[in-house]
Amino acid sequence: MKKYFISTLGTLLLILGCSKTPPKNIAHIKPVYVQINNYHQPEEKENIAPSIKEDFLQNKNSKNSPITILASSLSRAQYSDHKDIKIVFKNSSKKNIQAIKLEWYCENSFDEPANGRYFYGKGRSTGEIANLLKPGMIESKIWEDFSTDANRIIKVRAYYVVFTDGTKWELK
Repeated sequence: MKKYFISTLGTLLLILGCSKTPPKNIAHIKPVYVQINNYHQPEEKENIAPSIKEDFLQNKNSKNSPITILASSLSRAQYSDHKDIKIVFKNSSKKNIQAIKLEWYCENSFDEPANGRYFYGKGRSTGEIANLLKPGMIESKIWEDFSTDANRIIKVRAYYVVFTDGTKWELK
């Protein structure tokens, strides 16, 4: 009986001795500051990014495009941190379209070009569609995982269209 009492008491002391310590009050601990040297070249950003953005903002001959962009939106993918883009477009020509190449320009929260699908691209991304699109028909397409930091879409446009009769239209 004495052995049983001693072993039980020893087990209780062992369990109580191994219990977690209460969390320390972090208000009394001094914060540790880390300085990160950030190398920044604004000249490169100012020279490269605006030229791509300006190219998208200039209408060129996109007014004559057989594709009209009706809507575009960004959404976060359910399974990753990447964003998806949904583009709704219309065949505004009088011919059947068999293939379209689209491009879009996006920026992140800092008004910088958003990264592309493989972490490069300087804000410009592309997508292709190879579905029959009859005159006046509206279609939508979602491109998944195209960017991790895109915050807003600046412009979407068609830059190459192939008609079923073999003719082609190209943005110049």
